[in-house]
This record gives sequence, structure tokens and C-alpha cells, in this order.
Amino acid sequence: MTPSRSTPMKPILFAPILAMSLALVPAAALAQDNHAGHGDHAAHAEAQVSAEETMLRTTIAAMQAGTPNYDDMVTELADAVRAGEASITPMIQGFGAVQTLEHQGEVQGAQHYRATFDNAVTDWFIALGDDGKIAGLVFRPAG
Repeated sequence: MTPSRSTPMKPILFAPILAMSLALVPAAALAQDNHAGHGDHAAHAEAQVSAEETMLRTTIAAMQAGTPNYDDMVTELADAVRAGEASITPMIQGFGAVQTLEHQGEVQGAQHYRATFDNAVTDWFIALGDDGKIAGLVFRPAG
């Protein structure tokens, strides 16, 4: 099935739970340059994007299975996801299988991915903290 563009999906910023949780993480922490001390800036940046993509794929799969990966999230984000799980899980399950996940760039310290599912196209923003846990996560209809 091709993603429907005729029926608009209302904006979801982890509805508004994850938008709020992203705001809980200080902007300076998300925008922090974690590349200091690394000789090969490009290789480090690529590795970071790869880590975030891997974590995003894992997170989407866990949410679709109805078992969010709370241990991979900072406390504030895990609490926000728990609070909205009853409405968010069925929505993400309704997207269908992930067809593609394409890196779109960096936005305010978070990596932006376009996810094409069987039934929806969405934009996801993910930021990892220094400890490798998800510090910020937002998704919305692509656009």
C-alpha cells in the first residue's frame, strides 16, 4: 500500500508529550559539540548518526511491538512516553511496517529522519545524550 497523501494526518509531536520532553532537555545539551578531542570529525559525526539511526530503528520497532525501550531513554523522556503510551502505541502500530528511514540532516542538535511506513510518512527527530540514551525524541507527519 502506498502512503496516503489525501488524508492529512494531524501533527504528532509525541503528542505533545515528546515535544515537551525534548524541551525538558536543555537546549545547550542538545546543541553541545560532542566532537571535541576527536581527530576525525567526519568519521565521528558519521558514527553518531549511525548510533542515532540504530537507536531510532530499535525504538520504532519496540513501540510497534507495544514494548517501548524505556531503559534506552533518559528518565524524563521515559516518563513522558509512559504517560502517552495508550494513545501513541496504537498510532505507531497503525503506520505499518517501516519501508525506508532516510537521514535528512541535523536540526538543533537532533538528527532528523524521514520514515516511510506502509501507511504513513513521518519525520522523526532523535538526540542521544553522552550516555548513549535517548535525550530527545519527536515525530510528526512529514512535511
